[in-house]
Amino acid sequence: MEDIMYFDSTGDIFYKASGVDSVRNCCHRCLNKDKTLFYEFYSRLHQKKVKYCLNCIGLGRSDSATPLMALESTARKEKCGYSLHFELTEIQKEASGRVVKAIREGENLLLHAVTGAGKTEIIFEGIRYARENGLNVAVVSPRIDVVKELHLRLGGAFKKSRIDLMFAGVKVKFDHHFTVCTVHQLYNFIGHFDCIIVDEFDAFPLAGDWNLQGAIAKAMTEAGILIIMTATPTRRMLKMTDGNVFRIARRYHGHDLTIPAVHYADIRKGIKKGRLDAKLKRLLEAIIMNDRKVLVFFPDIKMMHQVHGLMTESFDGVETVHSGDAGRYGKVERMREGGIRILLTTTILERGVTFKDLDVIVVHTEYFPSDTLIQICGRVGRKPQDPSGSIHLLTLYNTRHIQAAIRKIKAFNKGRAVL
Repeated sequence: MEDIMYFDSTGDIFYKASGVDSVRNCCHRCLNKDKTLFYEFYSRLHQKKVKYCLNCIGLGRSDSATPLMALESTARKEKCGYSLHFELTEIQKEASGRVVKAIREGENLLLHAVTGAGKTEIIFEGIRYARENGLNVAVVSPRIDVVKELHLRLGGAFKKSRIDLMFAGVKVKFDHHFTVCTVHQLYNFIGHFDCIIVDEFDAFPLAGDWNLQGAIAKAMTEAGILIIMTATPTRRMLKMTDGNVFRIARRYHGHDLTIPAVHYADIRKGIKKGRLDAKLKRLLEAIIMNDRKVLVFFPDIKMMHQVHGLMTESFDGVETVHSGDAGRYGKVERMREGGIRILLTTTILERGVTFKDLDVIVVHTEYFPSDTLIQICGRVGRKPQDPSGSIHLLTLYNTRHIQAAIRKIKAFNKGRAVL
């Protein structure tokens, strides 16, 4: 069947087979073939054993007894104007032209841009061209936080367009011609999107998940175009985009990226003694004295909560946030508004968030890979009113990942971009 768009179990039945092939252990929706990710039970309703897929259970159950739900895929041209409240720089204009060229000529493209380069605004003209030529467009990311930010910015620019928003627990659906969603939501589509733009392809969980990467390919039409945007590309991304790369080595405001300062410290010693590490405390005092905010990154939740307990004895306006925190979106907004001065976080905030007057501290940096460090460092200096800040890496020893991150940041500042 061609040009079929899948829906979850709330849609209309239009498919020739059940969601799961119980004999071959294959899910027709997410393409999962891992035997450990299937569960089987006896159904009194169907009077037989039913097997369902655990890999995509968050979208509704795909099982061996229930047909997949689908509607015919459609396409429609629309006038798709947008507003932009600032003029693109020359390099942004050149990048925007490359995006349009890729869509017009059916080429895949890797947009390798430094953090804070204005990647979202660069794709506006490409989206306009695609929609005015009747191409179905999806802008996707692995992270819900990034998807919400993308939908907000695209909705503010394309004011007359109806934009679908889809992520776990939330679906604002129109006609699926212009969609912003998490990568997981692409399990619901097959052969529908003519252009898929992936922001932060290297983010967890997409980077190492072959099923999710397969969902992108399955959701595209046969001649579909893939555009990947990232500050930290891999050789696999180069291969997926046929080596077609456009690089932006400077932020849109033209200022250098901040070079991190490396400090040697063992935060765990202070935790064992029931007190806050002296070096960490001095850094926080200096940041607060300069009337700035700070994100403090931790390698694990347990350590973060231990330090939080010690930190509240000396500082006000301290909060924690992690992926399992139901109130994390509210805390991010309070941070933006100034209600929180010190926000302790896991890597959940390594990308997709922008704060004014921000500094960053990374605790026990020896546990962090270089790509994550580059993203974390990219939180600083994103606003033209505050183009620089301070980044402090607290570590037991200087790892090759720390060295690689600093080397790549310096290369960007010299106008070069390296893998």
